[in-house]
Amino acid sequence: MIEIAVCDDDVNDLDHAVKILHEIFIAQNIGYNIKTFLSANEMLDNIKKIDIGILDIAMSELNGIKVGRKLREKFPDVKLIYITSFEEYCMEAINDVHAFSFLCKPLDNRKMQKQIMEVLNGIPNDAIEKEFYKVTDSKQKEYVSIKLKLEDILYFEYIKRQRKAAIVLENETYECECVFERLVEELKQYDFVVNCRGNLVNLSHIEKIKGFSIYLDNGKELPIAQKRIADFRLRMNEFLQRNS
Repeated sequence: MIEIAVCDDDVNDLDHAVKILHEIFIAQNIGYNIKTFLSANEMLDNIKKIDIGILDIAMSELNGIKVGRKLREKFPDVKLIYITSFEEYCMEAINDVHAFSFLCKPLDNRKMQKQIMEVLNGIPNDAIEKEFYKVTDSKQKEYVSIKLKLEDILYFEYIKRQRKAAIVLENETYECECVFERLVEELKQYDFVVNCRGNLVNLSHIEKIKGFSIYLDNGKELPIAQKRIADFRLRMNEFLQRNS
């Protein structure tokens, strides 16, 4: 679940930012929670957990740069996006508070989505959950839906005859109804890559690649299709460079 806090003392600007955020996260099928504040001090007093902070710079009570500094002291890993009508403050925000980015008012949906997706790529998978529907576990217990941390998922294996996917974790395997192509597209940004037809593997669980085989950190060996090997190695190298 991604925790987001938005603070702007202009109610119309606040509502507009929240509307865009809802559209982005619903479209991406990512679990999220948004808290909104018209008061900077109220925000600082009430935030207990935060992954993304979206702050107006020019607030009368306490400007966004000071708010960002205080958030950084309490939550060092928070990603900050500033929204402002005054571009001259933007470099100060980036240099002083190490803001992730800034956006100018009025907010543009496309630019906001681009920044949010870049922020999400920088958040560890263990902070991100995905909900799966019509799920059965290894003991045949059925669930309407379950939420799983992406970090815990080793790989998916599509069961074509049943139009289901096996979700393989370290000590459990679930099956859920899914459209495999849609699953691939949704998880691409979180470093899940197709290694062969019907297999989608989490790069963070790969210990090594040898020939046309992947060796996972639980000892499992998975194949790589010959036509995918070059692209798969490229994606793996990019992943290792980002996380080195």
